[in-house]
Amino acid sequence: MLAVARLVAMFGPCRGIARELDSPLIVGRAAEGGLQLLDDKVSREHCTIEPIGPAGHVLRDLGSRNGTWLNGQLLKETTRLRPGDHISVGESVLVYEPSFEALRARDGESTLVLTRTRPETARSGIPPTSEALARAGELALRAATASSPEAAAGLVLEALDSALRPTALTVLRLAPNGMLHPLLARPVGSHVTLSRELVNAALKLGRALAMPEAQARPETDNLLTRVRQGDAHVLYAPLYTGGGPAGALCILRDTAFSDDELALAGALAGAAGPSLCPPPEPHIPSTLTYSSPVAESNAMREVMRLVNAAAQVQSTVLITGESGTGKEEVARAIHTLGTRSKGPFIAVNCGAIPAELAESELFGHEKGAFTGAVNARAGVFEQADGGTLFLDEVGDLPAALQVKLLRVLQDRLVHRVGGRAGVPVDVRVIAATHRNLIEAVRAGNFREDLYWRLNVVRIHLAPLRDRPEDILPLAERFLARMGPQLGRRATGFTDEARAALRACPWPGNARQLANAIERALVLKAPGDLIGLLDLPPEVVAPEPKPMTGGNSAPAPGVTLADVVRTVEREHIVLALKRAKGVKSTAAEALGISRPTLDRKIEEYGINLFE
Repeated sequence: MLAVARLVAMFGPCRGIARELDSPLIVGRAAEGGLQLLDDKVSREHCTIEPIGPAGHVLRDLGSRNGTWLNGQLLKETTRLRPGDHISVGESVLVYEPSFEALRARDGESTLVLTRTRPETARSGIPPTSEALARAGELALRAATASSPEAAAGLVLEALDSALRPTALTVLRLAPNGMLHPLLARPVGSHVTLSRELVNAALKLGRALAMPEAQARPETDNLLTRVRQGDAHVLYAPLYTGGGPAGALCILRDTAFSDDELALAGALAGAAGPSLCPPPEPHIPSTLTYSSPVAESNAMREVMRLVNAAAQVQSTVLITGESGTGKEEVARAIHTLGTRSKGPFIAVNCGAIPAELAESELFGHEKGAFTGAVNARAGVFEQADGGTLFLDEVGDLPAALQVKLLRVLQDRLVHRVGGRAGVPVDVRVIAATHRNLIEAVRAGNFREDLYWRLNVVRIHLAPLRDRPEDILPLAERFLARMGPQLGRRATGFTDEARAALRACPWPGNARQLANAIERALVLKAPGDLIGLLDLPPEVVAPEPKPMTGGNSAPAPGVTLADVVRTVEREHIVLALKRAKGVKSTAAEALGISRPTLDRKIEEYGINLFE
């Protein structure tokens, strides 16, 4: 029967239990018929969790000496609990209605607490018989010819279960940053305390290890739950994918493992690595090698100072600034200069995702979750596990997804569409927006709690017009980068082109500058330098910025009409040269009629033979 709710209790860094809540639960040091916590900081009857119908529970303090804390805040009144709420009672942390399958403990140990169903009865740990070993060999051969990685993984686990008779078995995946994440465990409902030190030793030595490990043993009946320490043995076998370490297979039982069992587990784990720890979905890396953002201006030097400071920590970063100012380049710099540089860098534009697909894109989906979901798919959070996720234009997220993003940032657990269990992720989030999020909060279009969750470290990028020292260095970088890509050679700019680049206000910022350089490379006249005629008209003769009471004025003696006439004449001459004097071809390239071209030639006194 499906339980109304469940509670996971973490006692210190290495113990865990699961408790169903279908009736009032008293928590305390002498809580008869409830959850007994053997802790001097816990009152005899500390607090109670009471059902309020089939839809939820409330938490009430019972006048405890040290208080009951809910999500870091002292509980002052009876409060309805929400899934994922953390209840602190003395040295214990209780998690209400966890939908996740794994909790990673602190102090160098990984504790798995699986809460879907009650644990199966532990086995006696009797050494395997010859029949069991034969059965394991048969399953291993079937795994080698399995039709899918999932089927192979299931057969390997069944083989280990048959041969070694474990009380619990779990698979850990090694993330690019060296963190270990639980993938699965058997039986559902069991809990295992694992030593990270021994897992790392098995990965380093490349062979299976077995050591005694004290395990938390919950004793649960209809009235009381106690947690005691018990002796056990854990086997660690390394998993490999693509020739490199990918994770570890961890097997728990009451009796010691023999040398033959170590060898068998090591062999099965080695063969099962690609099935049990498949490589993550490939992300498309940038085709451009990383180079530090241009920082000739004082504004960008300050930005790079903040980038270097943010790269050394894991705090969430919010990058603000106009569109095209290079927010993704700054995010990539934080990733590259930090400890996550070996992990993936995943960039997603929140404003470009169709609303109906946004949740699946961010958090993934399970097979059959909706029409067209023929296969399970990891979202960008899972793809970025061990690395950095860049959420561009985060201000465009729909309100419903803002709530889910906030929950992921708080719990570091992703819930796929159609999935029942959460997936733990280790992701550094960098968000960016061109919107004023404070105004969006005031207008009710953006959640204030999400804003403060994102705005831990804020980096603002000034528009290009306010940092003219960066314009020419940026143009030269774009020229060096795009030339080989387009198969066009240019070594620099003429003095006239450099002056035009510096004078342009660049309303589209660095993105507009990059487009202008690309266009110039495509259309440039023969020669090593990009000239004035190669630049777009809006760069050579930009529209004047509306005056707002300042001293801005055009250069003395030069009118806009003069500049337009000069540019128009030079473009006509260039078109005629490229058409080798054929007027109809030149007129077509210029987008004007042949009579109009003849009139312009006469008006500007163009000599076709010059």
